[in-house]
Amino acid sequence: MRASVDGDIILYSVAFAAKDDSLAYACRSVRSAIESIMTTLNVEGADVYLTGKGNYRIEYGDVQFPYKGNRDKEKPAHFEGLSEYMTGTLGAIMVEGEEADDRMGIDGYAQTHIICTLDKDLDMIPGWHYNFRKKELYMVNPEDGERFFYKQLLTGDSTDNIPGLFKRLGKKVTKKVWEPLDEMYEPAEMYAYVRGIYKQQALDIVAPVNDEDIDRWLLHQGRQLWIRRHEGEMWDAPTS
Repeated sequence: MRASVDGDIILYSVAFAAKDDSLAYACRSVRSAIESIMTTLNVEGADVYLTGKGNYRIEYGDVQFPYKGNRDKEKPAHFEGLSEYMTGTLGAIMVEGEEADDRMGIDGYAQTHIICTLDKDLDMIPGWHYNFRKKELYMVNPEDGERFFYKQLLTGDSTDNIPGLFKRLGKKVTKKVWEPLDEMYEPAEMYAYVRGIYKQQALDIVAPVNDEDIDRWLLHQGRQLWIRRHEGEMWDAPTS
């Protein structure tokens, strides 16, 4: 088995931490981080991914909530130099049109790789996962992966500027709302439940006037949140 490594997190973490150090020092830190993952997991090799240009999710963002529209556009020191070092020297793969997360999701779902990241969003992908900061190796089963996604469809993701229902219900209330998902096993059942909650509660977020508006809103939210399991995959609401 190989490691599927979140190069974005390593790049940004090192770039911010080494802002007052030389590029050479930052490059050694990146190499050390990747080698540490490989040694700890005793894998056959590592595929390191970086997010490049283009992202299909942008077209599904809302005018009020553009995808990742709340992020600082300024890059940290050594960002470009580290990116070139990772791709040119370490063989990292620059992903375009989607995100590094998607490539890791495809690897992990195929059961050929251990997903190595700190990003909780990847917990929607069944398979082996490794948090290289906490040094925790754990397995996500298919049902828990589905539940994670549908909980996100309720809560949204503030990091990526995806609103969900947090702005209306609040974190504690939303946790109570998602509890029934823990007793569900089929994606179609989970979707029907989430759709029902939106129909009751999301009026002040999207101002839906009919069922089509709710379906369209959930489709756009879901396509921003979903991490690919297959090449070119696009999320669609499941049917029973």
